[in-house]
Amino acid sequence: MENKNFLDTISKSTIETAKSLLGMRLLWKRDGETQILGNIVETEAYLGTLDSACHSFNGKRTPRNESMYLSSGHWYVYQIHGHFMLNLVTMGENEPEAVLIRAVQSHISTMDGSGPGKLTKAFGITKALDGQHFTDSTLTLETDKIPKEIVSRKRIGITCTDEWRDEPLGFYVKGNSQVSRISKKEILQDDLKTWKE
Repeated sequence: MENKNFLDTISKSTIETAKSLLGMRLLWKRDGETQILGNIVETEAYLGTLDSACHSFNGKRTPRNESMYLSSGHWYVYQIHGHFMLNLVTMGENEPEAVLIRAVQSHISTMDGSGPGKLTKAFGITKALDGQHFTDSTLTLETDKIPKEIVSRKRIGITCTDEWRDEPLGFYVKGNSQVSRISKKEILQDDLKTWKE
């Protein structure tokens, strides 16, 4: 998917964005150098004011979630239990929806991206990125791999008790070892086999 098409997708559909992010490459671009962090293998969609698991449910707007109300393509980074969570804002301005990046297949052997808190810690992602647009940020995205198969499931760690708790709004690359909370029997021996050639 070309960058222009991706920008079009994130302004129109949060669910499609969550799927389209799978396989995209996460990179640092700073001081004239590029560092490839890895490929996104797991995401979750949060559907705004109607979604009781979303920070903007019922139009809630606070200094913490203000970046959710920006236009699509901005980073929304918040902290919970001492960990930073990396999200990409979708839809239009004042339509507060976002996709949580839950796991990354790291290109750096010493860095573990197999969970939302693990990946931000490993890659040095902090609140400083909050509110930056990914096309202008030091942390950016590029098209790279295409998953052989995408699996949907309910989101992880959701505490609401209504129908949103079980909505299949979590997405991951089937068989990839870096996906969080999947059974060992589901993991393929070679992560290369989880991508199309």
